[in-house]
Amino acid sequence: MQEQIVRIVLPRDQHLDERSAQRLAAHLQAPRSGSPIAVLMDVTDVASVSRAARTVFSNVSTVAAWALLGRTPVDRILAHFILGGDFKSGPASYFTSEPEAVEWLKENAHVH
Repeated sequence: MQEQIVRIVLPRDQHLDERSAQRLAAHLQAPRSGSPIAVLMDVTDVASVSRAARTVFSNVSTVAAWALLGRTPVDRILAHFILGGDFKSGPASYFTSEPEAVEWLKENAHVH
């Protein structure tokens, strides 16, 4: 079985608004296998995320788990803001290590 982990890199130094989030989330609406997917979202150096964008991500029903990846204290604050949304699709957590994030996704989203 092919891994169902989708990597999203949010645009550096950009402000993520609802429209931008909807475009990104549209790619997650139709998983290739029909089963839930796991998302590794890199938030490194994103300028800001609106509440409306956070709501868009928290309502994507095809995602089994979210791992947010960052490197700086500002990334951590931004990720925790995003995680403050009510993720209806499954668990979500923040990481500074991509291998740890991928392992967590495999365990929590039950992907291979």
